Amino acid sequence: MAFGERSAKGRETQITPSAHRAPIPRFFKEKMALAQPPFEITIAPLLPMRALIIASLLLAGFIVLRPTPAPVAESEPAPSPAPAEVGSQGHGFRFVRIRYEGVGYGRRGRSWAYDWPTAEQNLYTALERTTVLHLDGEPIVLTLEDDRIFEYPILYLCEPGYWQTNDEEVANLQEYFARGGFLIIDDFHDYGGGRKGPEWENFYANIKRVFPDREPIELPADHPIWRIYYDIDPDAAVSTKIETGEVPWLGPDDDTYYGIFDDNGRMLVVICYNQDIGDGWEWPDRNLQEGSTVSFQMAINFIMYALSH
Repeated sequence: MAFGERSAKGRETQITPSAHRAPIPRFFKEKMALAQPPFEITIAPLLPMRALIIASLLLAGFIVLRPTPAPVAESEPAPSPAPAEVGSQGHGFRFVRIRYEGVGYGRRGRSWAYDWPTAEQNLYTALERTTVLHLDGEPIVLTLEDDRIFEYPILYLCEPGYWQTNDEEVANLQEYFARGGFLIIDDFHDYGGGRKGPEWENFYANIKRVFPDREPIELPADHPIWRIYYDIDPDAAVSTKIETGEVPWLGPDDDTYYGIFDDNGRMLVVICYNQDIGDGWEWPDRNLQEGSTVSFQMAINFIMYALSH
């Protein structure tokens, strides 16, 4: 099926990197008062042993990309919207959004920037208030051509329906996964009803350049990623694509989650299809019929899973 255009999102938010983080009014089940009322945050209880194990891993400064250092060539500074510090301090997690050259409409080449930077700023607020994870600096934006990606164990890439890779990006991403990296793919959709379409086809063509011998596999509801921190039922999860009204033709069962695994069964990529958890981070005040709740919960589970596997 040929790649084609999709309708543009009905809104565009003008945000600068220095914008204040929006408060998280409520997105979990048990209430906890915030430092600045009247906003409140809610937290789902964890099994004590599960929380203890995760905390010990994270507080120990779990690093996944350093076992086999590779030479880093001289390169130009990343074309990031905000200056990025060189390398991680090695003491915790830092959110890294991937910037890429888009194809098709793709917000005139800025499809990588949907929900940026408010989404990750709000995600940081959620991580700070609901986990013991140490945040190692403000969120940044890098390209796949930038060798600084090897300093960070998790990358986030949105709107892969407009993603376009080049040879250097493919080679870097292959090396990134070989060293233990993890990629979150988010925010793309097609027709629903089990039918793939142009956005999936474009994503698939690019990811197959990276993994010519691997296929995305649908994640079952009993996969550990759904219960490592929060207990999530992916079959009952609400898609923000529906709740925002952006894609009214999608049904409640159309959001689907895939993984790509290495030969040892380690997940390398998690894929959120017919879903947009980034929208849930950006608009927590709307809650989107619990869509923002599950968006934060999924993100935290993905991060915890990647750091502990």
